[in-house]
Amino acid sequence: MKWTTYLPLLLVFTMFGCGLRQREELVQKREAELARREQELLVKENNLQLKETELIKREQQLKTAPQPDSVAQPVAGEVNPALVGTWNARMVCTETTCTGSAVGDTKTETWDLSYQGNQVIAKAMTGENLTRIYTGAYHNNLLELTENVEHTAAAPATKMVVRLTLLNPITLDGQREIIRAGDCRIVYNLQLNKQ
Repeated sequence: MKWTTYLPLLLVFTMFGCGLRQREELVQKREAELARREQELLVKENNLQLKETELIKREQQLKTAPQPDSVAQPVAGEVNPALVGTWNARMVCTETTCTGSAVGDTKTETWDLSYQGNQVIAKAMTGENLTRIYTGAYHNNLLELTENVEHTAAAPATKMVVRLTLLNPITLDGQREIIRAGDCRIVYNLQLNKQ
């Protein structure tokens, strides 16, 4: 009689023990997954810190580089035939204080570069649409372009400055800075490849 009384209790404890083991394995799997995700986050954080350091270094280099008084003076420009032609432009936002834009935003355009005297004219196209026209000069391997957009009821006054270095006959590299009223500033890394 005693044996039959203890048998159901023994079965209940055995089943209960199996459930504990399964729950323990599940907890261990979750802990391993959390540890893996934490490692991934640490790697991403380190990458972001490296990029931030690189951006700070670039910003300091730009601040210490001598800036010409005006890039729109045709007399100061040099003519470089390698600039003339159609270029694929890729822009990646690296800094912004403006609403509606975010670091990491990318844009692509097609730029048609030409000369008018010693002045460089850059027509930026998105698809078949003319987006904007920059003017400027090329001097000492540096192409500086500007576009001033007048204040209208639909948009605030905007100044765009593009600084590009000719790396080789088919690659230009640099930055585009957009400055708007109200302490709004956007900086894009810019790379142009000749078609």
